[in-house]
Amino acid sequence: MEQTATRSRVSLTFDREMSTAEVEGIKRSLGARTALQVPPAVGAAYARARQAGFDRSCCPEVGELMSVLAAAVPTGGQILELGTGVGVGLAWIVHGLRSRTDVEVVSVEIDPRKSDVAAGAGWPDRVRLVVGDAKEAVPSLGEFDLIFLDVPGGSKASLFDGAITALRPGGQLLIDDMNPYWGTGRTHLPLDGHDPERLLEDSRVACTRLRYASGMILAARLPDRGSSDG
Repeated sequence: MEQTATRSRVSLTFDREMSTAEVEGIKRSLGARTALQVPPAVGAAYARARQAGFDRSCCPEVGELMSVLAAAVPTGGQILELGTGVGVGLAWIVHGLRSRTDVEVVSVEIDPRKSDVAAGAGWPDRVRLVVGDAKEAVPSLGEFDLIFLDVPGGSKASLFDGAITALRPGGQLLIDDMNPYWGTGRTHLPLDGHDPERLLEDSRVACTRLRYASGMILAARLPDRGSSDG
């Protein structure tokens, strides 16, 4: 039987005119997976990642979800990103906030070189970059309405408890890059010695697994035990 080749197509929409080289570079970076709208600041962040040789930035599907979650943060809220990288995820968060000035964003990166690259983007005053170990930093940063956990796999499990503790009731936690831990049989990888299917069986949160893109866990902090509506 003769087979017909199937081609994927990406539709990119920008808020400014970009050169052919810029567009083609972003296409190569994103891959032909879905129709995307790439804001200029996010496109610049992907370009910055390519120039820095950093290939672990969040994929666009995750970034788009992050921007929606950021847009839903209540007035006067706070957002925490664990794992700045070179600022791609942060660019999606800031895009979701649009012109809002009432939400503070804190992003933590352990590698000062990556943090320096991210800092060069020029963020709004409401954004604060922190260089340090996320596990040590989180307890001193306060409470948050949204946390994006995007550190390398080997560090994820050690941050679960601290991240959940730092969530306000109703706050949401998005954990990226879970696909490697959802394999079957011998390809199923442990996460810091834990069974990834049980990592978020915590009475403080309700959670779901999002089995698309790079694989995510989305959790919401439940009201503290003993609290009541009135």
